Amino acid sequence: MQIDIKGKINEKKLAYSNTLLPLYEAVVNSIQAIEEDSATSPGIIEIDLIRSNQKGMTLDGQESLPDIIDFVVKDNGIGFNEANYDSFNHAHSTYKKAGKGIGRFTWLRAFQRAEIESVFKQNGVWNFRKFQFEPTKKGIEKHSIQQVDRPADRTTVVRLKGLKEDYRKWCNSKAEDIALKIIEHTFIYFLGEECPRILLKDQGKQFVVNDLFKTFTNGQVNQKPLKIRENEFQLNIVKLYSSKVDNKIHYCANTREVFSDKLSLEIPELDNFLTDMDGKPFSIAVYVEGDYLNDQVNEERTTINFSKGEIDYPKETSQDELRSAITEIVQSEFQTQIQKLSEHRLSKVREFVSQHPRYKQLLKYKPEQLRKVPSTLSEEKMELELFKIQQELELEVKKETKHVLQFIDDKDDKEEFIQSHRDLYSKIIEVGNSKLSEYVIHRKLVLDLFEKLLKRKATERAVHNLVFPLQVLSDEIGFEDHNLWMLDEKLSYHKYLASDKSFKKITEITSESKDRPDIIIFNRPFVFANDSKPYKSIVLIEFKRPMRDDYTDKENPITQINRYAREIIEGEAKDKDEREFDLNDNTPIYAYIVCDLTKKLRSFAKDSGYKLLPSGDGYFSFNDNYNMYIEILSFDKVLNDSKERNRVLFEKLNLS
Repeated sequence: MQIDIKGKINEKKLAYSNTLLPLYEAVVNSIQAIEEDSATSPGIIEIDLIRSNQKGMTLDGQESLPDIIDFVVKDNGIGFNEANYDSFNHAHSTYKKAGKGIGRFTWLRAFQRAEIESVFKQNGVWNFRKFQFEPTKKGIEKHSIQQVDRPADRTTVVRLKGLKEDYRKWCNSKAEDIALKIIEHTFIYFLGEECPRILLKDQGKQFVVNDLFKTFTNGQVNQKPLKIRENEFQLNIVKLYSSKVDNKIHYCANTREVFSDKLSLEIPELDNFLTDMDGKPFSIAVYVEGDYLNDQVNEERTTINFSKGEIDYPKETSQDELRSAITEIVQSEFQTQIQKLSEHRLSKVREFVSQHPRYKQLLKYKPEQLRKVPSTLSEEKMELELFKIQQELELEVKKETKHVLQFIDDKDDKEEFIQSHRDLYSKIIEVGNSKLSEYVIHRKLVLDLFEKLLKRKATERAVHNLVFPLQVLSDEIGFEDHNLWMLDEKLSYHKYLASDKSFKKITEITSESKDRPDIIIFNRPFVFANDSKPYKSIVLIEFKRPMRDDYTDKENPITQINRYAREIIEGEAKDKDEREFDLNDNTPIYAYIVCDLTKKLRSFAKDSGYKLLPSGDGYFSFNDNYNMYIEILSFDKVLNDSKERNRVLFEKLNLS
């Protein structure tokens, strides 16, 4: 039977994540050739990284390494004698019991071609074989063999030539990283005493891969048997002393790593380093091998065909149950270190919760989910994770409450509910209170800041910005991003608000005026009344710099407010969808002038017929012409009234 090599290569595409797989296959072939017969003991494998002549890009002042374009793998194993060459020529060779005979096809999925040279001895005669492996129908091209004089050494060289352009950016660039990847993929071989000495060469530098293996494992390899029904597995549990967190299960077949799983899938704490008795950080790598994995690996050695769903036969194993069994052993072996990580993780969460009390109830109701929150997250990402858990808890409470409350019909039932569902009742209270607590703390901080601004004689812009951000519309910010409650709680609920925008730019009104009210609010019909009167209202707010007393007659804030009201009433009012805004003669306008009651300001108020508020810290008036009620509020009044309205909440949280 003839095999179309080009067709075989085109059957599947090599995943970019497996860009180094061709190199691994060449290295494993060299190891196996050395196992058959080596010119030295231990054998020697040399790997050369060949880079492009083009210079790498310069990022952050550092020049990156040029792209790798070729790999050259040289060994002193048995070489391409007739048996090995014949095996190479067959697509599904059974010559080597440890392989399925098609690993070399990955060479041509990532590289343009492979060039092979081999000096070997057969029947007492030295031979030199040379050929190319290319994506053609035959595959083997330019083959030649000839007898040679006795060489200095027996060698086989495999040159993987022309790494394809789309794979180059996925290829590890640093030699040390490639060395570690080789260790990871061929880890089982490194455990043996006869492991070849592997040298990695790059731009005049040489790495001894075996030395890196010893450095990063520190001799900390523990072997454990594992049996799942009739399938037996061997675990090699390794402490890795590298600079990268790498807690993984490596599934191996035919002595190679096929793919890996994160241990944190089962043990959330293992998203970080563990610490040994000497205080050194390490990761856990578990290399699992067994006949079941060898039998179930695919031809390309890129995946293992585990059983799916329910297991019906004793010789079947699913990936989930193998992973669970392995992590159970890891949990037992490293119980003390994992417990420390768990405590550290929870302490990080508690520290965050202490600053964000709205999540406090999660410590009680969602401790297991909190254990899964990585301790290495930034504050923003930590809040995002806790917010997700919070949403889950709130939905849970709503469902539980809805289920129970549908059976409550009268007062007696409610009292009975509190007794029989006390845990749920507490849960509802705690979930609600935590969110309220954070909101109350926010208010206290805002008022403290407001008080400091007044003492420092802050600018008008600073005061305005604290109450409501400048140069924005209400649609552009969230409900919790402004502090209109400082003036009136009802102001937080409005239809449309423009802050520091000229009338010309306010979509609710057709006007050419360039006047810019500090804040203008269009309210829904029901906001300012407890009944259902069919009217809307408009609110104007004007801020003046604290302690200001240099007003001119033109800058009289009372005159300003009247001018704004006139512009609103005489302009053509429309909503944001260009429909006419229902503004009639009876539409009330509420105006607030927020300032310090300086001598000049008091004169303006008296001259305009304003009356002093009973508290003595402001003035009020009603302008019949514009159906407008106006209050002049001192900054002290705004501050004190806000504190008083929130006093009971502050006292509940011991913030007073």
